[in-house]
Amino acid sequence: MGEDRFGYIAFGKDALYARGALFSALRLLHYTPGARISVLTDRPGVFDGYPIEAIELTAKEMTEMSFGDRYLFGIKAAGIIELLRRCDRLFFMDTDIYPVGNVSRCFGKISASHSIMRKCEGTPKAAAYRAIADKGFLLGDQRLSGREPMWNSGVVGVHNSNLPALADAYQAIEQMIGVVRAHTAEQFCIGVALSQHGRSISGHWLPLRNYNTRGRKLFARQRIEAFFERANQLTLSQQIESAAKYRISRAPLDLLMQRDIWHF
Repeated sequence: MGEDRFGYIAFGKDALYARGALFSALRLLHYTPGARISVLTDRPGVFDGYPIEAIELTAKEMTEMSFGDRYLFGIKAAGIIELLRRCDRLFFMDTDIYPVGNVSRCFGKISASHSIMRKCEGTPKAAAYRAIADKGFLLGDQRLSGREPMWNSGVVGVHNSNLPALADAYQAIEQMIGVVRAHTAEQFCIGVALSQHGRSISGHWLPLRNYNTRGRKLFARQRIEAFFERANQLTLSQQIESAAKYRISRAPLDLLMQRDIWHF
């Protein structure tokens, strides 16, 4: 406690999640020297030898966090709580988000009454959320209508004093399983919880990029795999410097080569 930390959650059969978190963390160490970084992961060995706290996520814990394997994104909601317990202020990023500049000013935007998230997506458009209106679902002491603003949780900057609010969000997720047929219940509940009782949320407005579309992810996967194939021949400082210069976004020629992919 008594410190600010950056956090990632990386799990699943696809090794890209762990490698993506490590690649993002290396860039973070370049742009924000001395950054304290924690990763909650089922592949802790990926982070051996790096100045990163790898917190092992066991299969049993993942089953419990996902409400008995009923909702995978419950692991993210519970994982953010676990990371926040270890610091005063947490700046969490999805593994497909990476810095392109110094993001240390993020912590100045985080307080007991104010959080930051990736962006506001407005009122949920998925018909699934209309099913909430007459169910009497509660998040803390608030009855949910399904029309509360949806905040994207690719980035979450939150203060330790909001642990009870995040616990309320996590509990609210379970009642939606099987009712809200969308994968976004986790970010919906987090956004509502961090907006309650006079608290507020704003977008991060930080130098961050992502590869969260199909075309971007396919290209980033190839580039990140190539990076780590040669990374083991480099020292830590060389890896940090190389990651900062390494391009995983697509140039016009790359887009042309992917012209058969519809979803960019």
